Amino acid sequence: MAIDDQPETLLLIQSFVEAAGFSFVGTIRAREAMTLVDRMVPRLILLDIEMPNIDGFETCRLLRANPMLRTVPIAFLTARKTAHDVTKGLEAGGNDFIVKPFDPDKFIERVEYWTSRKI
Repeated sequence: MAIDDQPETLLLIQSFVEAAGFSFVGTIRAREAMTLVDRMVPRLILLDIEMPNIDGFETCRLLRANPMLRTVPIAFLTARKTAHDVTKGLEAGGNDFIVKPFDPDKFIERVEYWTSRKI
C-alpha cells in the first residue's frame, strides 16, 4: 500500500511494485488509507510525509494505533531527508526512510526486504 498526495507518484510506485510481482493499493488521502486498512492488511505501507490535512508522521501514528497494523512495516517515501525528519519518522513508528527521487532497483530491494520479514 502507498499513501502519497501526488497521483503521479502513486502511478510510478504502482508500476515498479507490480513489475516486481507485488499487488498494489494506493491512495492520495490519509483518511482513505484508514478505511482501506480496515478491509485489508497490507504487507508494507509506503508513506509520504508531505500531505495536506494529516501529514505522514501523524498518519503513521494513526496506523500504528490499529492493533492489526502494529507489525506491518511502514517505510516513509519522501523528499525530506534531514536527520530530524528521520528521527521523527522513526519515533512515529516508521521502520525505514526512502528518499525521493529513488533508484528503482534499490527501491524494489527495500520493498522485497520489508515484505519478506516480520517485525
